[in-house]
Amino acid sequence: MEAPDDSALLAIQQVSRSFKRRGHVFSGLNLFGRPGDRIALTGPNGSGKSTLLRCIAGSVRPSHGTIDVGGHPAGSVEARDLVGVSLSQERSFFLRLSGHKNLLYFARLRRTLPATAKQHVADLLEELEIIEIARQRADRCSTGMIQQLTFARALIGEPDILLLDEPTRSLDKNAIERLWAALDRRRDALVLIATHQEDDVARCDATLDLG
Repeated sequence: MEAPDDSALLAIQQVSRSFKRRGHVFSGLNLFGRPGDRIALTGPNGSGKSTLLRCIAGSVRPSHGTIDVGGHPAGSVEARDLVGVSLSQERSFFLRLSGHKNLLYFARLRRTLPATAKQHVADLLEELEIIEIARQRADRCSTGMIQQLTFARALIGEPDILLLDEPTRSLDKNAIERLWAALDRRRDALVLIATHQEDDVARCDATLDLG
């Protein structure tokens, strides 16, 4: 995690992000992740955990430094194809559509053929045991239900990197175990998880404290 080499799937070098009203959120950050790494991002609220995940995903640009994903600049089409994202306080679902239809839509955005997308979504719903949740309209789902749908969306396309923002915060014990079981079945994926939960941190190989 501390030095770049040819095996690094994610390379964050001297990255800083600042906002006009807040100043620097983090500065001079270095992080190198390899396939199979489990890295917990810790720190108090406002320390930049979610911001860092958004920088890697490409929805926020760093103020300084570089982020490469699979050898491609973060935010490029090539980099986005390698990344699955589950953000807290998710707002991008279509509220009048069912969870199932939302996931089908996002699977098609991955340039997946319709039949393949349908089967992949069905497999994910069965694996995560959220078939009943997916039948509900998004605007009728609780925070925890949306969180499980968001995790399912992150897994679409079996991405090489998973960026998970507080993925277990609103889940019950059984849902948390299903989430980690799904990650265990994807041992080659690099996982970065922003969390306040001690159990999540304990399941990871390394910790980056942004506090």
